Amino acid sequence: MVKLIEKAANLLRKQSVELFDIFLVESRGTAVEVKKGSVEKIRRSQKVGLAIRAVVEGRLGFAYTNDVSEEGIRIAIECAKENALYTSQDEYTFSMPQQAPDFDFPLADSAYNEIPITRKIELAAEVEERVLNYDPRVKRVRKASYADALSTVFYYNSNDHSFTYTTTNFSLSVLAAAEENGDSQIGWDYQSKRFFSELNPVEVAVNAADGAVELLGARPITSMKVPVIFKNAVFAELIETLSAGFLGTNVLRKKSLFAEKLGHEIASSALSIYDDPFQREGTGSAPFDDEGVATRKKAVVERGVLKNFLTDLYSAKKLGLPATGNGMRSSVGALPTSGITNLVVERGALGLEELVKTPEKVLVVTDAMGIHTINPISGEFSIGISGVFFKDGNRVTPVTGMTVAGNVNELLKGITQVGADLKWLGNVCSPSVLIKELTVSGE
Repeated sequence: MVKLIEKAANLLRKQSVELFDIFLVESRGTAVEVKKGSVEKIRRSQKVGLAIRAVVEGRLGFAYTNDVSEEGIRIAIECAKENALYTSQDEYTFSMPQQAPDFDFPLADSAYNEIPITRKIELAAEVEERVLNYDPRVKRVRKASYADALSTVFYYNSNDHSFTYTTTNFSLSVLAAAEENGDSQIGWDYQSKRFFSELNPVEVAVNAADGAVELLGARPITSMKVPVIFKNAVFAELIETLSAGFLGTNVLRKKSLFAEKLGHEIASSALSIYDDPFQREGTGSAPFDDEGVATRKKAVVERGVLKNFLTDLYSAKKLGLPATGNGMRSSVGALPTSGITNLVVERGALGLEELVKTPEKVLVVTDAMGIHTINPISGEFSIGISGVFFKDGNRVTPVTGMTVAGNVNELLKGITQVGADLKWLGNVCSPSVLIKELTVSGE
């Protein structure tokens, strides 16, 4: 792959392209689905793609190809140069050579190539079996899955900055259905690890089965204003959605809820959020971003105060801010824009059981529908929820068919406690969080 990069760079220089970068990704992976103890699907994938950004007379051209032959690369370069003719002149910069940060763990599992497909199937089958044996009310597993991926990134630009690194990821997921007295409820769990040996099928099975069983008999309750706990996975999803407001690209486009709030209080002092590329379990851990800027840990929200926007090179230049190592490509075929590495909500001291006992009454939200419909500019939201209602720390009734509405600004400032029960969802990690009061609509 290094030779492919060299070929592309030589071709660009021969055509007098002074500013350019080359981004190449080689990846492969396996996905397994098991149902009723039998293999439903096995899918293997192997992909390679190369992307080129070229600046011609101050205009940026972009092209990519999955044909990495010499002819395929030559055509991609010609396309990038031609595409530059249709863009506006601007000031573009590329990263300079810089030292990669030191990781205290490897980014890739060295055992990746040695894991037999039979073992991967066994893990998915074990998750399904454990779910079905957890409780007689669990009647079906809709899907039990295993997946893995190994990806290698290669980068080079006209400032003679180059790097390469390899990462691995392994995951388990399951969707279960529980039934009782004519009622049916769904439970789901997902686990992602960097190292195969750290996958825990027991934990995944128990979380999914318990999530389905605990909602049996759920119904709407009377509308009220009440303290609410967003369980860790739900708050992680919420933070993932809100992360768009922290991105330099969206600030530049006036599409951020937090655009004018840098240095101001946007949340309760109980809340701190960090963009951290050095997390062992985070799928976004990497030494460089996709533009070649060295990554680093930085506070996004610290004790309620908005400390940093997350920027790529272009948004940083336009906003007059430092580049934070957050230039990300959603795929080889996409231009870099600002994104997160790993977004981590700092944990508190209380476990979920202690958190539930804090207020007299509390609704624990275990599932939320429509989080991604939150208005990214006004912050207004209305989302469907399911969960469990508690009084004096005791479980009263499971609830479903309800909505919680409000404004993100009020929700963040209403946080009174942050739990200790961290949960990873891909590259977002959060504990459960207690909000002082929200309007919950039901009967």
